[in-house]
Amino acid sequence: MVADLVPLLIGEFVTKTLFTAINRQGTVFFWPVRLPSPEGKNLDWWRSSREAAELAMKSWIRVRANMNLGAYDIFQAESVISDPEWPQLGFWELIKIAFRDHLIDRLDHPVIKRLRGQL
Repeated sequence: MVADLVPLLIGEFVTKTLFTAINRQGTVFFWPVRLPSPEGKNLDWWRSSREAAELAMKSWIRVRANMNLGAYDIFQAESVISDPEWPQLGFWELIKIAFRDHLIDRLDHPVIKRLRGQL
């Protein structure tokens, strides 16, 4: 199981929440939002992205990088917009479509081997 690999790969990855999202054209996508580091580091980019994702669960939003601020500007829709039409697929079905053979599910996966200098 993929979750069993986590303790074996500490230091090889960063943690993110993977939000299922949809745009106004009906395109479904995954929005990876970085979590604070185990040491407590929490950049404004990460924090503002999490705030945007949380707000997006309640209303339509738009995000824009603000280089001067070092974070995302979040804009909430000013008028009532219809709710999104989500596909009739579950989260793991969408994961399989999105990642196909790129899901790291074992220690002998080529990506892990490259990271460890075994390829």
